[in-house]
Amino acid sequence: MNTSSLPDAGIIRPHERWFAAYVERQYALCEGDDGPMRLKEQHTRAVLAHARRIAEEERFAAPLARACLLAALYHDVARFAQYLRYGTFRDRDSRNHGLWGAAILKREGRLVEEDGAVRRLVLTAVALHNRYALPASLPPDMARVAWTVRDADKLDILRVMDEHLSGPRPYCPTVVLGLPDAPDKVSEKVLEDARNGRVAAYADLRSVNDFRVLLGTWLDDMHFASSRRLFAASPHALRLLEDLPQEGPYAAARACLLQRLERVRRESASPDGLL
Repeated sequence: MNTSSLPDAGIIRPHERWFAAYVERQYALCEGDDGPMRLKEQHTRAVLAHARRIAEEERFAAPLARACLLAALYHDVARFAQYLRYGTFRDRDSRNHGLWGAAILKREGRLVEEDGAVRRLVLTAVALHNRYALPASLPPDMARVAWTVRDADKLDILRVMDEHLSGPRPYCPTVVLGLPDAPDKVSEKVLEDARNGRVAAYADLRSVNDFRVLLGTWLDDMHFASSRRLFAASPHALRLLEDLPQEGPYAAARACLLQRLERVRRESASPDGLL
């Protein structure tokens, strides 16, 4: 049986202590508002919790589970330097935070004590987790670790965006990637992707409402039964989509995304699980 030994594989406390000390050093360098950085620290811990749950429910073998947890912990390690240097989390306006994160881990020697195979899995997942799509040639275990991080990442981004967009306006530009809260700015490409069951791309976003739609399309990019179930059951996903305009250009995409969410929720609740 491919049972994960998470009680052992999940003991990454030395890494968690290093990460906590690292982010404190980054806060000390911040001369302005460090709120966005603190959101990233909270996000990292939530992504780690989601990755742990996915690894448990998918019953990953111990080395694979450990790689998933380490990759989740370190997936956004470059975000702090990115914000300090560029004042944004938008990669296209700064640097690729996945590749940068892998470089930071190598520079800091963070994985030298890990098994070589685990180290390679973690570095690859960190480097690739923010890609629109993973290379088709990626070996199976590397793909599983990267998928786990990507799914866990998306699950918590739902929370971050729902909590922010449900709060007072104006929205923090850093959190919404500098997008305007403008109902008249509509990306037809994003809406088309949503209606046709495709994952929308950040490059096509024109507004905050487009961002809501993109988040909804992530259901079609969940790679495990456990993460699909968690996404469909998320009150954050439901709220983000329900708050889209019910009339006008967003209406059809909104209806399609809500229908998919409900279908996966029903399938997850069936005795046989996802069909």
